[in-house]
Amino acid sequence: MKKKSINNRRDILLLLLYSPGIHADPNEPIVGRTRLVKMLFLFREEVLPVFRKGTEISKQNFYEFFPWNFGPFSRQIYDDLTFFTLRGFIEPADTTEDTLPESAAEWEKWLSSSQTVFSEDELLDYEEQMFRLTRKGVEFTTQLYNSLTGTQRKLLRDFKKRLSLAPLRAILKYVYENYPDQIEKSQIKDVVLD
Repeated sequence: MKKKSINNRRDILLLLLYSPGIHADPNEPIVGRTRLVKMLFLFREEVLPVFRKGTEISKQNFYEFFPWNFGPFSRQIYDDLTFFTLRGFIEPADTTEDTLPESAAEWEKWLSSSQTVFSEDELLDYEEQMFRLTRKGVEFTTQLYNSLTGTQRKLLRDFKKRLSLAPLRAILKYVYENYPDQIEKSQIKDVVLD
C-alpha cells in the first residue's frame, strides 16, 4: 500500500484530532473551537518547522492567521471543520466546559463572514463543542498517522497533551505574551495580560 503524503492544512487538522493526547488512545477529542484555533496557530509557529521534515506541508499551505479582536484567528479552520463535518469525518458534540466570551465572539465572526445559511438558533445560542473524528475519519487518518515518523508522532502527542491540559485562558496568555504582533487588534489584551 502506498504511503499517504502529508501535504496540506487539512491533513494536520485531522492528525491533531486523531493523535493521542492526555490518554494513550487515539481520537481524543479537542474541546472548543477557540482552543483548536490557538492550537493550530501554535502548531504553525512552534511545531511545524520540526514536524514538516519529510512532508509537503509548509507555512504556505497551512492555515493563514490574522490579528483579530481575540488574538490570532483563521476562518479557514472553521471552514474546514464544516467541510469535514458535512462529509462525515468529524463529529462535533456539546460539552460541559464553560463558554468563554472569546469563543462566542470568534464563532460570531465566522458566521458573519461565512456564505453558509444558518438557522436563528445557531446564530443566537452558541454552545461550546468538542471535536473528534468519526469512524470514517479515523479510517482515513490512520493511514496518514501511520506514514509519520516516530518523532512526528511524539511531537503531535506532546503538543496535544500540553494544550489539552492547559486552561484556555492560560493558552491565550501564552499566545499574547509570545506573539505580540497577533494581538494588536485585541479587545481583551489588558484582561489576558493582567
